[in-house]
Formats: sequence, C-alpha cells, structure tokens
Amino acid sequence: MKKLFLLPIYFFPICIFAQVTIQIDTVPEYYTPVRDTIFLSGSFNSWNPSDTAYCMNKLPDGTFQFTLNASTGDTIEYKFTRGNLNTIETQADGSVLPNRTFIFSNGLNINCNIENWADMVGSHTATGNLRIVDLDFFMPQLNRSRRIWAYLPKDYYTSSNYYPVVYMQDGQSLFDELYSGFGEWGVDESMEALFDSFSPTAIIVGVDNGGIERINEYSPWVNLQFGGGQGYEYADFLVNSLKPYIDSTLRTMPERNNTAIMGSSLGGLVSFTTIFSFQNVFSKAGIFSPSFWFSDSVYTFIQQQGHQQNSRFYFVSGTTESSEMVPDIDSVINTMYNSGFSTNEILFVTKSDGLSSEWFWGREFEDAFKWLFFEVTPVTDISNETLEKVIYDASIETIFLYNFNETYRLKIFNTSGQQVLNLPVTSNSVNISDLSKSLYLLRLEGDMRSITQKIIK
Repeated sequence: MKKLFLLPIYFFPICIFAQVTIQIDTVPEYYTPVRDTIFLSGSFNSWNPSDTAYCMNKLPDGTFQFTLNASTGDTIEYKFTRGNLNTIETQADGSVLPNRTFIFSNGLNINCNIENWADMVGSHTATGNLRIVDLDFFMPQLNRSRRIWAYLPKDYYTSSNYYPVVYMQDGQSLFDELYSGFGEWGVDESMEALFDSFSPTAIIVGVDNGGIERINEYSPWVNLQFGGGQGYEYADFLVNSLKPYIDSTLRTMPERNNTAIMGSSLGGLVSFTTIFSFQNVFSKAGIFSPSFWFSDSVYTFIQQQGHQQNSRFYFVSGTTESSEMVPDIDSVINTMYNSGFSTNEILFVTKSDGLSSEWFWGREFEDAFKWLFFEVTPVTDISNETLEKVIYDASIETIFLYNFNETYRLKIFNTSGQQVLNLPVTSNSVNISDLSKSLYLLRLEGDMRSITQKIIK
C-alpha cells in the first residue's frame, strides 16, 4: 500500500500594487529656473533629493507629472526639490512646508502647487515675464558657471512673434533688487512700460557678473593694479555658447541687425569690446558710463578692428561722474570716426545729474533702447527670409545652401550651446548624418554678415 505525503500549505498576504499620478500645476513664476529639474523626494526613496529615478516630467503646458507605483494602503510622505535640500519647496513666505502625504489607492490623481523654494525666499521686485534661465549655465571658455536671466515680452506667451535680443551684463542688478547690492535698473519695468508705445519690443538676456572675477572677465587687457585679461574669453562665451542656446530655445530674430549688447562701467567696456570683436554678430551697443580708463589699449584695439559693418552706438554718462569720464568717451568716439565710423552711427548723451549708479543707468535705459532699435521692424515669421538661403532636407540629412557670393563657415551648435560642427563651406550641400537626432542651431558666418536658423534632425 502506497503512502501519501501531504505537502504543507503556506498562506502569503496578497499585495495589490497601485499607480498614483502626481501632478504639479503651478510653480513660482520667474524664480523657478527654466533648465532646472524638479525631483520627487519622499519615504519611498529614503528622501533622496536628487534621485534621477524620480524626476518630474515637464509637459508642454508647463505642468509636471510623475506616476508612482506602490502597494494599495501604503501611506506616502513626500516633497519636491530642485536637486538638493537647499532647494526644497517651502510655503509662500519661506517657512517650512510640512510633508505632503497620501494613502495609496489605484488610479488616484494628486494635484499640487509649489508656492516657493528655499533658495528663492525674499522680497522680489521683478515684473512681467521674467525668468531665470539657469542658476549655473556653464561657461566653457572660462570653466565657470553663471546665472542667466531672460525677460520675455508681454505677448511672448500669447503670440507666435519673433523678437530682437539684447544681451546685458551685471544681470543681478537689472531686474530684481533682492539680488543687487546697489539697487536695480528696473529693465523689466521699462520694457513693460514701452510695450504699448514702441515697437519692436525685445527679449532681454541678463548675465550675472562673476563677483570676484568681474574685473578679470570684463576687460580683454590687464591693468597692473586691478587685473583683467579675460574679456575675449567672456565675449566668446556670449557669442558661441550663450547666444546659440538662447536662439535655439526662444523665438528670437538672431540676425546681427536684431542683436544688441549693453552694459555699464566695466560692463560697458566689455560690451564695447565685444561688439567690436564680433561686428558680424552684434549691430547695436548701449554703453553706460564705460570704464575706458582701465586701459589705453582700447584705442589701438579700435584701430585694429576698424569699421566692418554699419552699427549703432549709444553712449551715456554723467558730466561729473569723474574728471576722465567725458574726455575718455570723446577720445574713443574720435578714434571711431578716424577708423571709418560715421556720425549717424554714434550718439553720446550726457546728463548733469548722472552718476555711476544703477538708478541712473536704469533711467537712461529706455532712451538708449529706443534710439538703438528705432529702425528695426518686428516680424511674426522669419522662416521665409532664412529658408530662401538655407534649406535642410531631413530625409537625406543634408543642408543645401543657395546664392552665396562670399566665403562662409558653417557652425552648428546643440541646445547646450556646444559647437558640434565647424567647417568651411566649399559646396552648396553639407551632409550631417553623423550628428545625432536633436534640435540644432545652424549659423553661416561670412566676412560681412551671418545667417542663423534652427534645424530639427
């Protein structure tokens, strides 16, 4: 007779797994950096503030979503961060926000609003469509990072318009008094006020100065007492790293006639030397109380660069800022005249109450902007102008060039501003099949002008 062996029966608890969608409907307007990633941090990942497995997905409408998996009935605690505990979300007044919490049930949708960030707490004075593009935009030419701001015109989000761009130095003093140690220009308020009375409006890009590196970066020449000498590298950053990124991510009119640069004091010096070094990129400069005293090399520099293309220069200063200010500007302008510039290209405005101060430069900004841009025509579509010259055929991954009568170089930049191609144009077609699929900024640089447009590969 056979014996039967009965196996023991074990009972295991049954776990029902669920999915919950967490959505961020709104974030703090201008001081949520555009390029920052928002992370989900909580009891499910040991409160790791930068866990790449829990990045919120940014949707086209500006909201953020993440689908979380867990067991039904689990109690979850969580918060949002921008990568570390110093950037964790807070209440609107900056006080600590208690942990968010919910109990898992399948199909649950949770909607959240972020009121403030721990590193952005303070009394802000910014207005309009001001955005922090990045807190740490990399400058490969100087191996440093910098905060970048962008003021967007009133109708940026309600139209399909393209806009001129002004690149400005000392970004922390332009828009928000919280970040300026000496007051702000109020450029955002000025542009808001100009919107209904002057056309075109423009995108204003502000680049923070480097603090202790400001003097070094804002002059291409060395002053034995104060330093300097990195101005060329800084200018190269503006032209070959920052501008390609701005042109590839915002609706810009990238041609030189629609591109200006402005700055004050040493920022005025580096703005002046930048437009001279890159006359094929910039056509306008607002130079406020410039530090031409820093080096006499500026005069030789003007003569060496010479007059390459018609441009517009707006100089402004107070008559009593220093004994050298007005004479130095006059000497620079006379050197420009002797180097081929005409009186129609230069305007020098002096004010008896002018001081080397943010309130003065901010007051004069509006007049400078209007004089520099009074001949620029705003457009709603620039594609026809560029496509007549450059056509990209995605089916064969080839760029076709037509009607070029001078020597050009083709440069292509990725969305991080890195140059991925640089070659002379020797035929009317260039194959780019070696580049990975992405959005790129294409720039053709000639002896007398440049053509820029975006392509999607």
